[in-house]
Amino acid sequence: MTISNGILKGYWYQEGYIRTSSQQFDLEDLSDPMIHLTNDAVQKHGEEYGAYEPGNKLTYNDLQRYLDSTGHKVDFFAMVYPQMRVTMLGNVDDSNGVCCLNLPLP
Repeated sequence: MTISNGILKGYWYQEGYIRTSSQQFDLEDLSDPMIHLTNDAVQKHGEEYGAYEPGNKLTYNDLQRYLDSTGHKVDFFAMVYPQMRVTMLGNVDDSNGVCCLNLPLP
């Protein structure tokens, strides 16, 4: 998203990556940034940074391979990717209440 001369423009690239955390997700410990913040500025300081995938990033295809290999019945390109586009568009018009992706993981 950019603003130039008062005009908001959004660009969507077909290829992208998913940022991951280097620690197991846990709602009981909301204070640990290694669990809840996936940006490089935080993750690169963690002991486990890059332990599971290089730079704590997965391409969309890598994520699909992971989901397939672990028995998750999620088609990233059919179920998740379209929601990402809707979410991005919703961020332009924040009055519509779009705030998150809905992933049906077992």
